This record gives sequence, C-alpha cells and structure tokens, in this order.
Amino acid sequence: MMASLSRVTVTRRQFLGGISIVALGTALDACSLIGGPSPRTPVTPAPSGHTPDLVLRNAIVLTMDPEVPTADAVAIEGDTIRAVGMQAEVLAAAAPGATIVDLGGRVLLPGFNDAHCHRIGDRGVSGIETAEDAIEDALAGGWTSISELFVNQERLDELRELDEADRLRLRVACYLPVNYLEDKFGVWFGDYEPRQVFSPHLRIGGVKIFADRADPDKMFLTEPHIDRPDYHGDVYWTPDELTDLVRSLHDEGWQIATHTCGDAAHDLVLNAYEAALAGAHNAAHRHRIEHALVIRDDQVERMRQLSILASIQLPFMNSDWGELLEPTLGPNRLAWAGRWRDLLEAGVPVVGSTDFPWAIRDKLNGASGPAMTALWNGATRIGQEAGPPPPWLAAQAVTVEQGLELITRGGAYATFEEDRKGTVTAGKLADLVVLSDDPRSVAVDKLPDVRVEMTMVGGRVEYCAPDAGALCALGGARPG
Repeated sequence: MMASLSRVTVTRRQFLGGISIVALGTALDACSLIGGPSPRTPVTPAPSGHTPDLVLRNAIVLTMDPEVPTADAVAIEGDTIRAVGMQAEVLAAAAPGATIVDLGGRVLLPGFNDAHCHRIGDRGVSGIETAEDAIEDALAGGWTSISELFVNQERLDELRELDEADRLRLRVACYLPVNYLEDKFGVWFGDYEPRQVFSPHLRIGGVKIFADRADPDKMFLTEPHIDRPDYHGDVYWTPDELTDLVRSLHDEGWQIATHTCGDAAHDLVLNAYEAALAGAHNAAHRHRIEHALVIRDDQVERMRQLSILASIQLPFMNSDWGELLEPTLGPNRLAWAGRWRDLLEAGVPVVGSTDFPWAIRDKLNGASGPAMTALWNGATRIGQEAGPPPPWLAAQAVTVEQGLELITRGGAYATFEEDRKGTVTAGKLADLVVLSDDPRSVAVDKLPDVRVEMTMVGGRVEYCAPDAGALCALGGARPG
C-alpha cells in the first residue's frame, strides 16, 4: 500500500522541471499563470469538517465542469477532491502541514475514461503479457477508468483477484457478453446484479450483445454490398430473438451495450431498444450502440429521439479505411460512415473510447493506446499510414474540446458515474491527470507529443513520467 499523502516527506532535491513544494502559509508566487484562469474564477469550497492534506497549485486546471470551467489549484483529502478554484482560497481550505505541490503551469484534467476497450482482457493482441503491464500501460496513457467490453467469467475472476490483491490500480467497469458472433452464451451472469459494485475499483457496467460484424465486408447492410450483390452481411439474431432478449435484460435492470455496425443492424437494434423502453426515457437505462459505423440520416435522428448512447471509437473510421469501405459501400453510402460530428451536432448522447487494442486490420492493432493519440485520431481522422482523409471523412472530424468531453464527462456518464468522476469538482474522486501541455492550444499534429506526466487514481499517484520529480514522490508512485 502507498503511504498516506499527509505523511509524505519530500526534499527539495526531489523536485525537477520547476516543480516545488512549500509549507502551508509560505508566501505564494506573485507571477500569474500564462493561459491561467481569470481572477474571478469562483472557488468550489471544501465541505465543512474536511481539511485537505494535499494541494496541487500553479496549474492550468481544465475542470470539464461547466459551472467552474477553469481554476489554478485543487485540494485533495484522501481519495476525494475537496476544493477547486483560485490557489489562495484553495490553500486556505487546506490543513496545517498539508503537502503542497507547485505544478509549474502544467495542465491538470480529470482522468480519462475509455468507454470501450479490451486493454486487460485482450492484452496479448498488443504484445502485453500480464494484466499488471496492461494496467500500467493504460495509466501511462492517462486513463484512470476503462470499460472492458468483453468480460466472461474467467476474465471477471482475474479482475476480482487483481482487485482483492490491491493490484487493480485503475477503475474498471465490466460488460458481460451474451454472445460472440454465432456463439450464444445465454444469461450466464444470473448470480450478478446490474451495476453491481465489488469495490471502488471494480464494478459491473452492463451486458454486451453482438448484432453484426465490424469488418466492412461483413457488416449487416440494408442494401447489398456493392462487391457482393447477393450479400447483405452477417447478422446473429432474428428481429424477434433480439427484441425478446433486449426486453428481458431491460426489465431486469441491465444496461445493454450492443455492437452494431451496418445500417441494417442499426434498424434491428433500435427497434429492440424502442420496444424495451416502451416510451420511457433512456436516461435511466443508458442503452448503448457500440461503434455506430454506418448510419443513415433517419437513424441519427432516431437515436436522438430515443436518447440512445452512441459509443464511438476516436481511432476508428480514419484515412486507412477508405480502401475497405469503398468496395462494399459504394460512393452513395460513404457519407454514412464514421459520422462522429453529425452525431454530436444532432444532439445524440455520445461517449468516446478507443477499442484498444483492436482495429479492423491486423497492422492497425495496438494503435491509439494513449489518450492524446486518440484525440489526434478524432481531430484529424488520419490513420496509422498517415494519409490524408477523404473529404467526406475529414468533414466528420471532432474538435479537441469535443474529444476531451467524450473521454472525461462522456465516459463517466456511460457508466452512471457522473456524480463521482469525469470532472474536477469538489466531492468527486481525485482521479486526475497532469499533462505537459494544453491539448487545446498545441498544433493538432503535435497532440501525440503531449506527455502524460502524472496519473492519479483516488488520490494515489499510480503513474509518473521518469523525470516528474515530486509527482513521483507523492504516495510512492513508481516511475514510468
């Protein structure tokens, strides 16, 4: 176990790169931050009776909280954020003898949430051998929470063992599969409850269904594939089968995440969701469509009306996909592919993710592990081969600001955890990431060069860059 932050002792020789530590009450630097918040930025105070034992000051804090969008200091007690705002006021809320760390103008954000991935369960795809190494790799990329979208009993047992041994160093939401392609597993998870919480680091998110294939040459389309005029794609449920399954799981309280790629699969799934909701709003259930790769205008509008979550993967549908999509979709349907911007502008609830380590072609496996690379993918729609995206795909690029929303607040909303994470807000978990630069202000092509310098989960520094100095000393974190 790592030492309590209030008991950490750090010498000046441990501080590198302009990071410093001072005792509470020492005079603050008079210099203002470049790009820092307005002096009128309000402070979110620590609740009565709480005295923070750690303050991170002199930071550009991108809270992702619309109520207090920027700040320059954050106070933490144990695993919880206690105050956010201007450093003079935040310092006043801290306990005598609190540890105070000067971030030297670095950028502090809520930890990133990967709403759809297979980082631990399918770690071998990217050449990672152990679960611990997969967790370290995620933390080094800035991820503090991940949703594992295929957790069978064996994988759930592994995650529970890691958790019980205090080796599950980030937060994991598990989605339990009902099928994988043609293989039907049945409702094997009857001993578990919807959204069951095993610990602060491990919970069940929901149920995973595969409706069709993700491969462009196999996804289920309303009109035939151009290169196979007698073929509509692979589908794994009849309409009645899927509607009965979804209604049963819905009535039992499960959140349903359905892998859905072709437009015919979207009709199938939207019909099943609509029947299960029976006029109720989806906010209480948050049923999801995973991937949403090829969708028509009417389906975008239907998703908006039903408030079905679009779980998109920022690295997907990039410039590498053209040669795969054109032969099967033809020119008239290309504009239906990868409609990330259209979904956002239509008002569909969208959450962001990577699907790491999977991609459509083997040579793309392992791409977009770090959060900053995923942001670059979404903002440029450039793939691993670095070719420019075609105009129809470039038009669907998301802004960096939108991408940040999708992997912070969006990821928290996807797992019903917006009350405890996703923004830097007093009362929420101290799941934080420190970056070398502000991703909003660097040139887009430099986004992958923005370094994760520290990743904190529940007030514990679980990753720090090799030269991060004092950040590594907090809680005894291991250098990367």
